[in-house]
Amino acid sequence: MPSDADIVLLSLLAEQPRHGYDLDRVIEQRGYRQWTSLAFSSVYYLLKRLSERGLLEPDEGSQGRRTVFRVTAAGHRELRRAAGERVLAPAPPCSGVLPALNAYPRLDDPELAALLAQRAEALVKRLDELRALRAQVDEEHALAIFDYEILRQEADLAWTRTLLKKAGSDED
Repeated sequence: MPSDADIVLLSLLAEQPRHGYDLDRVIEQRGYRQWTSLAFSSVYYLLKRLSERGLLEPDEGSQGRRTVFRVTAAGHRELRRAAGERVLAPAPPCSGVLPALNAYPRLDDPELAALLAQRAEALVKRLDELRALRAQVDEEHALAIFDYEILRQEADLAWTRTLLKKAGSDED
């Protein structure tokens, strides 16, 4: 099963052939690192792995660090299959905050309230960053990704503020 990072690379290369540095630039520009683990060094590793699986191939005459890759027919099929599966499957919540709440016997624990206040501040900052990044893109699918993540973070902030109120904290 392809990883989220595999799907991102395949989809970017399905748009147009690119080399690793160009892929990294687009990943950064579109804010994809906000929701997937795609470090610069992993781009080249993934290109190699996807090539070995027959999902990518180098463009004619291109080689070395600036090898331009394109998606093969098998890569297009795999991308459609994997992307279709991801669209159909609702993702379960995996935030570390959910199991962490079990460590506090009561919501009005002063330590928890202080941490939740810090979490709310971090979420506000994150939302500001996401909105600034969103303003820099114009690709329809990238905008949709930002809209989804902004709504998710807004919901997290609302949930965190609700917990703060239950904890009796003035901070939110």
